[in-house]
Amino acid sequence: MSRLESLARAFLRYLYEDDRFRPEVAGFFDSPAAEAATLQPSWAELAEVVRTLRDQELIATSGTGQQGAPARAGLTGSGLICAGRHGGDIGSWARAQSVALLDEPPAPVVPAQPSPAPAPSPDFTGLTRVAKVVLLTLPTVHARYGDTAEIELIARRLREAARQDRPDPRRVRLLAYRLRSELATGSVANTLGVVLLDGLDEALAESGLG
Repeated sequence: MSRLESLARAFLRYLYEDDRFRPEVAGFFDSPAAEAATLQPSWAELAEVVRTLRDQELIATSGTGQQGAPARAGLTGSGLICAGRHGGDIGSWARAQSVALLDEPPAPVVPAQPSPAPAPSPDFTGLTRVAKVVLLTLPTVHARYGDTAEIELIARRLREAARQDRPDPRRVRLLAYRLRSELATGSVANTLGVVLLDGLDEALAESGLG
């Protein structure tokens, strides 16, 4: 075992035996783990070991200390296993990880589910036709019965909404029922309403919005 490997093992033991969340890296120098390993590492050596352990995701660090080393360090989940079950022996821990991966049963194959058929596009042809008839006949009705601006605006918006490439059914339904209300109870109820109300109801039923 090389000197740096021995140092890494001792450092992992130091973190494992310390009850604090992330003890100071500098505290390792006077720790029982360092004394037991009979090591007198330099700051440069310790900084290199800490970086290596962090790259292996065995420890997490915070802050900046001497020689570019982190100020504090703590064990990750993998580090706890390495230090607790393998005494900080990274080689032993790595071999155990490889065996665990080889022994892991293959993931069950889930058969691919067929993609659901796309929902059919709603047919707003009938609503478009009713709105168009309203717009074509309104000038005559206006000449006889006065203001028809509101119903004209609703019919125009309904026609535009229903003719969109991807019409919004909620908006089309709202406008269609506003038009129906005007035809049933508005100023044109006794004229256009009599002629178009049944046709509008049929168009609503055909579109699935009725």
